[in-house]
Amino acid sequence: MSKELNELEEIARIATRKALEDYEPVPDEWADDLVLTTIFEGDDRIFVMYVPGERREDAIVISSTRVNRKSRAVEVSVTNLEKRSAS
Repeated sequence: MSKELNELEEIARIATRKALEDYEPVPDEWADDLVLTTIFEGDDRIFVMYVPGERREDAIVISSTRVNRKSRAVEVSVTNLEKRSAS
């Protein structure tokens, strides 16, 4: 993995971890099967955390974190998890 991709992955990891603080934990039955993949889209690198399914369309996406390789701007989207209730 290139040095730049390692740096972008670390930016994504920190941003994703922070975003996930607002959500309930990943269910135990998903935790052991989580996969991280990287999609290259122009100047963006998209780091997707998901649970694979039998077919590609059956995958359960947990988060998608887009990091721009030039500006280092980051955007996190979390799906398929419940927001933590305010206490």
